[in-house]
Amino acid sequence: MKIASIGSGNMGGTLGRRWAVGGHRVMFGSRDPFSPAIHELLQAAGPNAQAGTIKEAAAFGEAILLAVRPEDVERVLAEAGDLRGKILINCTNRYDGESADHEVRRLARNARIVRAFHTLPWEVLANPAYDAGNATAFLYGDDPAAVTAVARLAADLGLDPVDVGSADAMAQAEAANGALWGVLSPKFGREYALRVLRRS
Repeated sequence: MKIASIGSGNMGGTLGRRWAVGGHRVMFGSRDPFSPAIHELLQAAGPNAQAGTIKEAAAFGEAILLAVRPEDVERVLAEAGDLRGKILINCTNRYDGESADHEVRRLARNARIVRAFHTLPWEVLANPAYDAGNATAFLYGDDPAAVTAVARLAADLGLDPVDVGSADAMAQAEAANGALWGVLSPKFGREYALRVLRRS
């Protein structure tokens, strides 16, 4: 799949690099696609990766990962332009009481939006394998085909994708994850993850 990563920091850089190494074609969208940091990222990602402006990356990707700081969401979506028919993977987070999901849906109305990857630290996304099994990635979206595509991308990374089914369910999962983070991260740091066990 052709994937655009709008954002090349810890989240966007990690996910984009791993998808490129795994065989997907990836374009990192950046305000400065010729920066030393982007050059270093492209070296790590290999021949399937390239860089361009945010608008170029958005035009390139069949799926677009939105992995920017909350204060940059409105600007980069305006730069990206019309995303009609594109899968937009929203992994942004806000910590000021506002909903990152509602904001992205308001600003990218024409996209097929899937909420995913935002409940996991980038360190876990870099290596989701544990002795007891792989980390679970919670996701949801209104477009079943888009959700299936993003679940496949999650599985390509070695994650265990679980569709929570609705925006309300995701809000509850986010709240539970946040509460557990406060309890568990002081003990285990940023390298712990959750795994949903279910019977077949």
